[in-house]
Amino acid sequence: MPHFSCRIATPTGSVRTLEVEEETPEAARRSLEAQGVLVFEVAERGRGRFAFALPGLRGRRVGARTLLIFNQELLALVKAGLPILTALDLLGERSQQARLRAALSDAREAVKGGSALSDAMARHADVFPPLLSASVHAGEQSGNLVVALGRYIEYQKRMMAIRQRVRGALTYPVILVVASGAVMVFLLTFVVPAFSQIYGDMEGELPVATRMLVAFTGRMRETLPLVGAVAAALGVAGWRWRGTAGGRRATDRWLFQLPWVGDILRGYLFSRFSHTLAMMLGGGIPMIPSLQATLGIVGNAHLAAMLQPAIPRVAAGTSLADALGQSGVVPSLVQELVAVGERSGSLGEMLGHVADLYDSEVDMRLTTLTALIEPVIMIGMGLVVATVVIIMYLPIFHLSSVVR
Repeated sequence: MPHFSCRIATPTGSVRTLEVEEETPEAARRSLEAQGVLVFEVAERGRGRFAFALPGLRGRRVGARTLLIFNQELLALVKAGLPILTALDLLGERSQQARLRAALSDAREAVKGGSALSDAMARHADVFPPLLSASVHAGEQSGNLVVALGRYIEYQKRMMAIRQRVRGALTYPVILVVASGAVMVFLLTFVVPAFSQIYGDMEGELPVATRMLVAFTGRMRETLPLVGAVAAALGVAGWRWRGTAGGRRATDRWLFQLPWVGDILRGYLFSRFSHTLAMMLGGGIPMIPSLQATLGIVGNAHLAAMLQPAIPRVAAGTSLADALGQSGVVPSLVQELVAVGERSGSLGEMLGHVADLYDSEVDMRLTTLTALIEPVIMIGMGLVVATVVIIMYLPIFHLSSVVR
């Protein structure tokens, strides 16, 4: 049975460490609390170095859907009038994610020690997004945590719906591209060499096109392992470079400037920016913290860097519309609607309109792009396959004409 080291408060007011033998940390905590002991921390003793060195193996990443379910359950418990400590206990017991369960256990201890729930969540930014912590903090300040959680849940649902539409629109074209590439590689590395062996036993000279294709496929089979290894190495190197700050900003800038695809990406990013900023301002969070949190999750390092100077300009008294306009990347439509919202005192509503406009535009562009890509891929694959088949059958056509 595991041993746990527990930091507890003694009746005299001092803090000491006590060892407890129980099945789980929760069981150790309950056994001590049943004795009337105030428990600050429970830590398992005797963990091996391997488990400590690889903390990521103890729990998978908390996904967006899991976090949405957690927020919905937390909202339901808070609406029912349960204390925060009880709600965290129930959610921790229900959670199947080790990382989320550990974060909830630590958050419970922090809340029990006098911290606010938002501060306890902020200590686990890898589990609870900064926007969630900021929304909970705004709800705590206003005394209406239910409204703050409800607003954040609606925001989560909208963001998940947008991502799902984008992924759904791009999934089929990606599958077509991969399938087409696999078919072409199969034809050139297996089918054509099989025909070339048959023709090698025949007397007579092959047509020029057939000889060229056979030579190309032969060279391709020889160099395929090397090409695959080089491609894999370049992919790994590119992925690691993408993980650096400079690499991420460079690739994000390149994607931002691509024709057509860049337009879709810009629409998605400005929709996300508008949705997030509207949610933050609607929750009563001041402008500067709202902008900082929004740029932190906008999803594009290049756009975030270009918009970052807007924060000190707004803090110095510049209007948000002018500050965004000076960045050089914000469309005039966004600037105009933001300016109208600032003048009329309905900035959150105007940002919602901006987000709705870009959502519609992204949907339209994705639908058009998908409608164009699919026939192009199918026609291209058909032409390649037809060309290979005709070239490989040219010797047979030639022999048939000679026989006649």
